[in-house]
Amino acid sequence: MKSWFSWLPLTLFLAVIWILLADIPLGLGTLVFALVAALIIVLMSRRLRPFLAKPRRLWVMLKLAATVLADTFQSNTWALGLILKYPKTHIRPGFVTIPLSLRDPHGLAILASIINYAPGTVWAGFPESGDSVELHILDLDPNTDWVAYIVERYEKPLKEIFE
Repeated sequence: MKSWFSWLPLTLFLAVIWILLADIPLGLGTLVFALVAALIIVLMSRRLRPFLAKPRRLWVMLKLAATVLADTFQSNTWALGLILKYPKTHIRPGFVTIPLSLRDPHGLAILASIINYAPGTVWAGFPESGDSVELHILDLDPNTDWVAYIVERYEKPLKEIFE
């Protein structure tokens, strides 16, 4: 019975997305096709996932989401200001290596997404050892401790959620 609940929500979600994106009149045929297609996709893709994520601590997830939203807004505002003042500003791009202790692949994927959401930062490299990540920063301020920033704001909550 437990396996039913692992694929049913994703199947329903994909069917709803299909119906919304298909832009065709909703009828019984559309509904049946969406459900069957979603079910086939979910069942076929189950073998591609070595293990399922088991996130915990909803409160930490909510705090992390709020942090990411605030940081993304702040970064977008900063990038807009940089673009508007472009000829007059001196941009100092550079790379930073951030040591990681997060090992869960789901947490690492979310960390990569968080870093890439904000304009001005890009996940530039991840060695096979998985003990660090290379970031490209558009304007590398020498006064900013990027290691502490990434570890405290993003990696630490992700470790609480996934490990």
